[in-house]
Amino acid sequence: MSEQTTNRGRLSQKVAVVTGGATGIGRAIVARFAHEGARVAVLDINAVEGRDVAAAYGGRYFECDVAHAGLVAHTMQQVVECFGGLDILVNCAAHLGGYNSVATMPEAEWRSVLSVTLDGVYHCSKYGAQAMLQRGGGAIVHIASVEGMTGVAGHAAYVTGKSALLGLTKSMAIDFGRHNIRVNAISPGIIDSGRPDIKRYKENAAHIQWWRDMTVLDRLGRPDEVAAAALFLVSDESSYITGQNLAVDGGWTIGHPPLPGL
Repeated sequence: MSEQTTNRGRLSQKVAVVTGGATGIGRAIVARFAHEGARVAVLDINAVEGRDVAAAYGGRYFECDVAHAGLVAHTMQQVVECFGGLDILVNCAAHLGGYNSVATMPEAEWRSVLSVTLDGVYHCSKYGAQAMLQRGGGAIVHIASVEGMTGVAGHAAYVTGKSALLGLTKSMAIDFGRHNIRVNAISPGIIDSGRPDIKRYKENAAHIQWWRDMTVLDRLGRPDEVAAAALFLVSDESSYITGQNLAVDGGWTIGHPPLPGL
């Protein structure tokens, strides 16, 4: 099966922007959208892999640091000029930062995490929504995290950014509902996405077992499972769903699995 856009499917001829689309979950979303007929703009600071994924799936790469509002505005204008409009936006770009408590976290780390994870979503949503208003509607999905639903030790900046996305999702859904723009969020759990920190932790059997024990499905998730959720939320199949957060987490946030022997 070709990796090129099929021009048929649930997103036939839709124009989609995926930020952070060069790798991991973002790449899986680009692949799934392209397979369903979308024309996809890949926004990322990773030029090498960004160009590769755009070429593989019949899209176009735009180098863009979402932390900078002016650059986002310019890039969104380029996307509209290139594709003729915008129908779908998936905000996947994020910055993890390190693991520090608030007492020990450098201010520069706090700022850098929020500038991408939260401010970047605001910038892309602002200029993406403007394009959708001209189009007469659209769908926006924020990739949040279970960390924004439950909190995680030593990861205050990232948790804060992802928690804020849940509130942003609701407010944007209210603001744009009458303009035929739906806004939803996805909160992935531990996804085997190739992220450097996950690669590192996978080398420790105890880490993997802890992750598995935190789910009720007893495994890590796959990027394509998040992509399937994103496809649902931007397609007509979810036409009456807005302002919601869908946890794709193997049951992480519903409670702990039973004690051994029960």
